[in-house]
Amino acid sequence: MTKIKNIIFDLDNTLYDFSKIWEKSNKLIFEYLKYDSVVSYEEFFRLYKSVNNELLEEVLQGNMKLVELRNKRLMLTLEKLGILLTDEDCRFYYEKQFEFILESIEPDEEINSWINRLSKTYNMILLTNGKSYEQRMKLKKLGLENIFKLYISGETYISKPKEKAFINVLEKENIVASETMMIGDSLHHDINPANKLGMKTCLVEKKWHFDDELKIYTGYKVKNIKQFFLELEANEC
Repeated sequence: MTKIKNIIFDLDNTLYDFSKIWEKSNKLIFEYLKYDSVVSYEEFFRLYKSVNNELLEEVLQGNMKLVELRNKRLMLTLEKLGILLTDEDCRFYYEKQFEFILESIEPDEEINSWINRLSKTYNMILLTNGKSYEQRMKLKKLGLENIFKLYISGETYISKPKEKAFINVLEKENIVASETMMIGDSLHHDINPANKLGMKTCLVEKKWHFDDELKIYTGYKVKNIKQFFLELEANEC
């Protein structure tokens, strides 16, 4: 069996519970903007989730860019509720929501201890979709600055699940796919493309906030990152 030398981590819902924090922050910004005087948050979110998932299909089919998803889902949802937004309104919504997100992110000393210890044995890489500032600020709040070699789609201009995003990491780091483990919470964005390139993979079985249920997966999976660390150490002994 080929020894793992490199670990590529996703960030959100892999190294911390992003969905829980996102759900809290989204309700806070909804109330902050007093949209709850027009419609209940529960009704808004049901519609918001439906619109998001419809638009995501457009992204998956190549009819819309992922970067367009945020504003379009918010505009379409609130338009259906009689509230018209501009791009500037959307920018404010998400910037304020991100402030709420940062306020809720806290370091997990146990996870950080694991990561610092593993960084002495493995080449530690982070491959994440998102804006540069946002993903870097999340890492700072988590206490995980300067640990990983970072590949953020907002900086590389290559987003997962494009195979090129993974190939870019392999080539830039001069590492071999068969000696590399990809761990993430998305079958579509993390696991499937990594498997296709010959990497080992581990799915963090975490439901995304826009998903109604977990997708069935029979490959290697864990409930959370701590379980992955424990099993990785056990297998290396």
